[in-house]
Amino acid sequence: MAINSFPMQPPLQPLRIPAGWLIQYNNGLYEIDPNPELIPEADRWWVFKEDMLQIRHSLRNRLLDVGWYPEGNLEEGHYRLVMYEGDFTGELLHEFQTSDRMVLVAEIERLLREINLNCDELP
Repeated sequence: MAINSFPMQPPLQPLRIPAGWLIQYNNGLYEIDPNPELIPEADRWWVFKEDMLQIRHSLRNRLLDVGWYPEGNLEEGHYRLVMYEGDFTGELLHEFQTSDRMVLVAEIERLLREINLNCDELP
């Protein structure tokens, strides 16, 4: 891959996803921390971008979306997770920001689990 300075593409971040959730796309929630010392500046835009992960639960009518904002900016950026009823035009039910990948993973897994268990009591 000519555009990448990495020896190979980083692996995708493992996630525990309960039954009923459908990955719309995993366009780069990688198992790599947003450390400017580890990621060459030329690679930051494709590793840390706005469209990273989208997961939908049709029966529960929920959409979870994750991205990095501002795209490619490791010094000032953060992960942003949003949960909507229906889609992006629906009610925003939950918003979460962090620059820590493992805190993000814990929040994704918590939300997916909570919605499966308690659809009436949303995040």
